[in-house]
Amino acid sequence: MSDDLAVGGPGTTSVFTTALVEESRRLNRAEGQLNALRREVASLDRVIGNGILAAADAPRSALLAETAIDDGIRALAQAIDDCAVLARGVVSAADGYEAAERFADRLGQTLSAQLGYLVGSIAPILLAILLPGAAVFGAAWFAAFAALPQPSRAAVLSNLKRWFHENSAALSDPGFVQAVRLTVMSADDAAWGVVRVPRELGSLFGDEGLGVFGVDTSAGMVAGLAAGVGLLRETPVRVRTGATATGLSNAEGIRDRVERIPTQSEQVRIDRYSTPGLPDRFEVYIAGTAELSVAGDSEPWDMTSNVTAMSGAEAGSYRAVKEAMRMAGIHSNSPVTLTGYSQGGLIAAQVAASGDYAVDGLLTVGAPAGQVSVPHDIPYLAIEHSNDLVPALGGTFASSNPVIVRRQLFDGPPPTSEFILPAHQLSNYLDTARLVDASHNGAIGDAVARLNHPHYDTVTSTAYRAERTGG
Repeated sequence: MSDDLAVGGPGTTSVFTTALVEESRRLNRAEGQLNALRREVASLDRVIGNGILAAADAPRSALLAETAIDDGIRALAQAIDDCAVLARGVVSAADGYEAAERFADRLGQTLSAQLGYLVGSIAPILLAILLPGAAVFGAAWFAAFAALPQPSRAAVLSNLKRWFHENSAALSDPGFVQAVRLTVMSADDAAWGVVRVPRELGSLFGDEGLGVFGVDTSAGMVAGLAAGVGLLRETPVRVRTGATATGLSNAEGIRDRVERIPTQSEQVRIDRYSTPGLPDRFEVYIAGTAELSVAGDSEPWDMTSNVTAMSGAEAGSYRAVKEAMRMAGIHSNSPVTLTGYSQGGLIAAQVAASGDYAVDGLLTVGAPAGQVSVPHDIPYLAIEHSNDLVPALGGTFASSNPVIVRRQLFDGPPPTSEFILPAHQLSNYLDTARLVDASHNGAIGDAVARLNHPHYDTVTSTAYRAERTGG
């Protein structure tokens, strides 16, 4: 498990790593220390030089020592030059790495878009060839499965589930995660290929061009098709107030905020910061997906909200967060910082992008929020694991300008875990948040400083629970 952090911005996979930054800092510090030492030795050499030693008829050993001092000064000067050259080399290597990553990222997206268009253009032919056979095979398999006794059917499903869990390591491979990100970004290109729109026109309006069509339109198509068969249908939501606590500490840094993300039945936590003579300010913490239901159960933090939010529409969880904020007394001029994990990060980004609130900070953790157009003047820090599939489902950060911190959680296959996506677990992001707080990277330090705010006298925390109320 690596502690190295890759820090970058939109369009890059990784830029300055903390190791490179710290190495450059060490070289600069060493250069300064050597310079100070050289000045001290040179000052001493001027006081007691060869002329004084000769006039004083000093022993030969003193003259040899003086010669050694001169040699030492020259060696120090050479070491100072070497440190400066090495520091510049490290920075140049990082710059070159950044340029190469940007080029590779752009090339990968362009190639995946072209491949998506090609697949879409031949998809009708492939379906015509493969669909009859697949339908016959599927019908035969379903008939055989239905003919089994109930205990046997349960055993088959249990074995399939166990097999999938035992072979789920590929889902945490960084290469697979990046391939999924590119596939998501090229879904609209595949649609252009299906309807035979000219490739150049699709590129102009797609992610590589004006960005009119992209992940949101693809998600909208999925939501529309699913709604036609009674799935992924949004419903009204009801929000109620939960427990309230007072006398809490001010949120400081990244780990402190990630720790405050709800993990129980309540999905939203809102902290009110109060000081006499100052307007109240707020910190809003939004939980991740609680259920994978697509049929509209009582939980708004479900797959329906995931797909709806990614399509750009108002998901049940989004409406619930806005209602909780209203109940907490947050209005359009209230200073508010948003923190969200997974689906909660996507919702937090959409709240920030809505323009309805005076958002002065945004922190997303493992969130598929790449396509949300967050205003560039909002301090925005996005934390992702390169082994985590969930952020990749949101595509790339095409319309916002966050400081992106990525960490490769596993050096090889993930350890045995009860979770199919271990890199997405909040406990692992807590550990990464600790590394972010401890980082000496300038971009991270600036982002953390902009997320922190002056100390307030009183912090009151309130939890909120939302439920779907049906159609």
